Amino acid sequence: MHHLWLFTIKFIYLFYFAASENNSNTQELLDYRYACLDQSSVAPSTTYQTNLNNLMSSLSSDSATSNGFGNRTSGSDQNNKVYGLYFCRGDVNTSLCHSCVQNSSRLLGQHCPNNASAVLWYPFCLVRYSNNNFFGNLTMRPRIPMFDAKQNLTSAGEFDSDARILMNGLIQMGSQTDLMFGTHMFNINGTQSRYGWVQCSRDITNEECRTCLSNLLEDVENCCMQKKVWRIFSPSCIMMYETQPFFVNGTISEP
Repeated sequence: MHHLWLFTIKFIYLFYFAASENNSNTQELLDYRYACLDQSSVAPSTTYQTNLNNLMSSLSSDSATSNGFGNRTSGSDQNNKVYGLYFCRGDVNTSLCHSCVQNSSRLLGQHCPNNASAVLWYPFCLVRYSNNNFFGNLTMRPRIPMFDAKQNLTSAGEFDSDARILMNGLIQMGSQTDLMFGTHMFNINGTQSRYGWVQCSRDITNEECRTCLSNLLEDVENCCMQKKVWRIFSPSCIMMYETQPFFVNGTISEP
């Protein structure tokens, strides 16, 4: 849809996120990305803002007991109705999912106060909302890359061979699982470890998931071909490639 191209992307680093894990509070240094869509100089109506606040509260509450995915609406008046969705990484527990959605909802209110639509990507979850019904619609824009500029490939052909094989395998496997995610660790020349991750929002079909992830993989050629560490985010799917293990609870699957 045309409105998805009208966005403001902000880059935020070094954000402290308090997560409850194993009944103890740990503070992790994390970063996140967000996109404020349909930016306007006029703030949404008071009714819309109230509905949005109620929606964020509903999503946060739902994530405390869900299996990592949920969508909700708020408001009966079509002109002020809000649609919202979240999904958490397939390897995190309910407590961490809830903490992530709760903090993401708060951050969206801080960074996009005058926007009828927005999306935020956090290391453990994605939260988005809109005044248009996007449920079940494949949404691949905006696509936002993130990479470590200091870690260039030592082998120019690494991505073309090993990484592409890994990520293509993960796309095929991850898009077919119930949670629509897949992870894998593999070795380059038997000495260097690489870790891959793919995940889709569970409101789209398996075929749409494959399409979304395949498009992200194509974007790697434009942004990250010479990088050892990169992540690419879109509203409907996420892809990660790293040199260090980042899976929670050692979750690794075979592509």
